[in-house]
Amino acid sequence: MRGFALVVCSVLIAIGVGVGLVASDPLQPAARGAAAFARQVLAEASVPPRARPASKVVSAWLAGPLETPGVSDLIDLHRLYTLEEPPGPAESYILAHLPMGARVSSTGDSLGATGSAVGFVVLLKTSGPNEYLAQLAYDLAPLRDASETEMRVDAQTVWLPNRSTGELAPPAGIAEVTGFSQTGVAVAASGPVTVRLDSAQAKSLRAVLDGLALGPIPYCHENALLYEITFRPAQGSAPSFEADGWACGAMVVVTAHGGKVSRLFDAHCSLLNAVVHVLPANRARGTRSLSAGCHN
Repeated sequence: MRGFALVVCSVLIAIGVGVGLVASDPLQPAARGAAAFARQVLAEASVPPRARPASKVVSAWLAGPLETPGVSDLIDLHRLYTLEEPPGPAESYILAHLPMGARVSSTGDSLGATGSAVGFVVLLKTSGPNEYLAQLAYDLAPLRDASETEMRVDAQTVWLPNRSTGELAPPAGIAEVTGFSQTGVAVAASGPVTVRLDSAQAKSLRAVLDGLALGPIPYCHENALLYEITFRPAQGSAPSFEADGWACGAMVVVTAHGGKVSRLFDAHCSLLNAVVHVLPANRARGTRSLSAGCHN
């Protein structure tokens, strides 16, 4: 068993280089954007200058990616190389030539019949609402007498489309926020505390909600409902729009006219903090306590 952490992802778009990502593909604009982003990240991978492209895997260690992030909408592109040097020097070169702003997020190694295999994941900086995840996973395994190395590089990305107009909060109507006295991964949310917002509060909260980017679905074994935001056209009518904040992956699930239309990513707890701001100071302590470690 290798010493690397492995996260199993139940929804994974795994695409090898040269498979399915060409200009003639009848992809929708969002799919084209996601594919282009994945290719861009793979092109940023630092590779030793004497590395030779390879077409097939020799070592069983490199049969799959080093690790797989546990999110949906993931694209994995990879390339294989061989080098006439041990894994150590190749690793040193890569780490000394990382893309600007990149950092190593995890490492691992293992001992095989031909020597020590090494691996590490490099997290790249992202920009804009579409780029959710960009990382490079390197796996280097020695061959023969450990004088040669086989290397696999995976670009693992998540690129999400812009939100449509139908996924934005209604510009008018009655807005309410519900927090909870108790909430957590081990208990169901209870003790609801509901506040109706005035026009200024609704406008401010709507701006924060509409400013969130789309997010992938995280795979969590446990979760907790943090709050509910509802918009209804008139008193006594059914909600036309609802946003529910969950602890898992800072995810906000949006429902419009009875159907789920998007899942948002509250990366810096800006929406959670906006919700807490309008709740009574001495109530909804469960929701309030979970925002204590958040920063805008």
